[in-house]
Amino acid sequence: MILIEWNEELELGIPEIDKQHKKLVDMLNEFYTEMEEGHKKEAAEYFLKELEEYLTYHLDYEEKFMEEIGFPDLENHKKTHEMFKALYLEVKERYLNGDEKALRELIAFAFSWLFSHIMKTDKKYARYLQERS
Repeated sequence: MILIEWNEELELGIPEIDKQHKKLVDMLNEFYTEMEEGHKKEAAEYFLKELEEYLTYHLDYEEKFMEEIGFPDLENHKKTHEMFKALYLEVKERYLNGDEKALRELIAFAFSWLFSHIMKTDKKYARYLQERS
């Protein structure tokens, strides 16, 4: 098993948001570790609970931040956040109704979110902030 390592490519240079993004890395690593140790049910419950809390506070924080800096692409960014929230709720529902595959899909999505959304989409507002400074 290979855990995700936080690296410079994931950093936006915005301390509070970087700290929150690191939390997602930690959650995924914790999930993988629990699974590896054979604690599947606990791993799933932990991840679903933590991800729900994370989506609530992190995405709201990020949107408020973008609003404060006057980021011009805020509405599109909000749409990607809404898509993630909707997907999370749908997958959680499927998992709670016995669909084992749903959790794997959510983990894969969280993983790709980390590397595509943070490294591409979030970098846009970080660049915008740097250009304004």
